[in-house]
Amino acid sequence: NKETSQDVSIKKKTNDDISRILTIIEQTAKHETWQVRHAATNFLRCFHGSHKFLLTSTHSETITSIVTTLLADDQREVSSAAMAAVTGIISVMGAEDGLVLGLVQKYIKLANSSLKKKKRKKKKTDTTTTITIATTTPLSKTTACIDKTQQLSIFFLCASIMAQPYHTPPYVPLALAAISKHSFERNAPLNVRDIVKKCCAEYKKSHMSDNWELHRKAFTQEQMEALGDVVSSPHYYA
Repeated sequence: NKETSQDVSIKKKTNDDISRILTIIEQTAKHETWQVRHAATNFLRCFHGSHKFLLTSTHSETITSIVTTLLADDQREVSSAAMAAVTGIISVMGAEDGLVLGLVQKYIKLANSSLKKKKRKKKKTDTTTTITIATTTPLSKTTACIDKTQQLSIFFLCASIMAQPYHTPPYVPLALAAISKHSFERNAPLNVRDIVKKCCAEYKKSHMSDNWELHRKAFTQEQMEALGDVVSSPHYYA
């Protein structure tokens, strides 16, 4: 009983220490200096990997929440480090983990909602004149929010794909089909298009050489066509 009591006490102290560390890092991840946010992201990636057997589900959720938020960071170095951290976290969860599928489905919905829509010009016509109303407006808070949502969701989906370099679990074809829509100029900004192309290229490199016949069984025809639109079309090489 004494040993059991000591074990419980040590475990509680460990949990409290981890919680305090994560509270500090959560604040640091919001620092105005990008180098500090970058350092916090890299710390969490290493901390999660080396302490995964000590983390409670609450700790894991906190870490995932912090690094996922940083996927939308304006600084490329920070968002790239965050994607590496998310990739590591998802790889630890396992290919068949239902939680990963749930997260992928969540971010697919966000990605679809953030697709750029081409605005149509409105025309006002009378018997003598035709006036074209301009559709260009300054960047609004709503537009900026949509851009961040698009970056966050696409970066997360790419991380989920790259987390399984030798397997094709059920969520990967879903994620690939979703990100393929964001590979075109009319649908996404340059940084998002770039990460989509790199992700699809990496998947092609690691899956389409060996055992491709096995991997392709996980895809529907529509999903195969969506992937082909990225890795086979001219804009893939641009």
